[in-house]
Amino acid sequence: MDRKKILMVVLVVCAFLFFFPWLKSLGKAPEPRAQLPQLPSQPIAPAVEYADVLIAASDISYGTRLNESHFSWKQWPADAVSPNHITRDVKPRAIEEFANGVAKSEFYAEDPIVSRKIIMPGEKSVMAALLNPGMRAVTTRISVDTAAGGFIKPGDNVDIILTQSIQNSQGGGNSKRYVSQTIFENVRVMAIDQNFDPDGDATVIGSTATFEMTQEDSELLNQSVAQGDLSLTLRPLGRGSVPGRSHAKVTRSTNEVTHMTIYRDGQPSQVAIRGQ
Repeated sequence: MDRKKILMVVLVVCAFLFFFPWLKSLGKAPEPRAQLPQLPSQPIAPAVEYADVLIAASDISYGTRLNESHFSWKQWPADAVSPNHITRDVKPRAIEEFANGVAKSEFYAEDPIVSRKIIMPGEKSVMAALLNPGMRAVTTRISVDTAAGGFIKPGDNVDIILTQSIQNSQGGGNSKRYVSQTIFENVRVMAIDQNFDPDGDATVIGSTATFEMTQEDSELLNQSVAQGDLSLTLRPLGRGSVPGRSHAKVTRSTNEVTHMTIYRDGQPSQVAIRGQ
């Protein structure tokens, strides 16, 4: 055998030995890939159900005579609906039904409407329903000159001043002097004449005013009307500046002088009022 054939056989054998492992791997099945651990499936949250609830479309003041513009419907989570809420499913005509009522309490915009806080026509006396427990409604005459120029409205708080003339005993003669004394502080005005709607005209000029008072204070107010002239001073808005009602009490005596105890900020003071 010549050298060329021997060299060719050697090359073929070397090539076979070199490529044999690769050819052998081609015949094997691929190894399976490692399986990743499966995470537990998350439950799908159930859909939230909603109900239409009657709410205040805007701020509603105490004593406001209501109309349809004061109300609107709002979607509310069904599981958060209270038995006190008014839903469209139960009362689909609630807006029309409450349109002629009177607000017995304040509502802020988007507050749910509660039926017990609304007085409907024919249910009861509106004025009696607006009174707080233990209080009375007492009416007295007023004028523009004695009522802050007519700018006092129902819902405002006022101080009541008594002005009376007293005979001057010094130096003889018939001279008189006038004494003014604040006999009530922070009294709520419930009505001017027959108007009890605080959302009415900006200026109310009336001949009578109705106040919310205790029974004892009502007696003092009526007694003061006969003893002199009453004037009203308007207090600013905002509960932070209101110290609370002073409870003026009358101590009746057999002489012509009435002794009155006035409480301001918890401190009593004696005031003598001479009758006429």
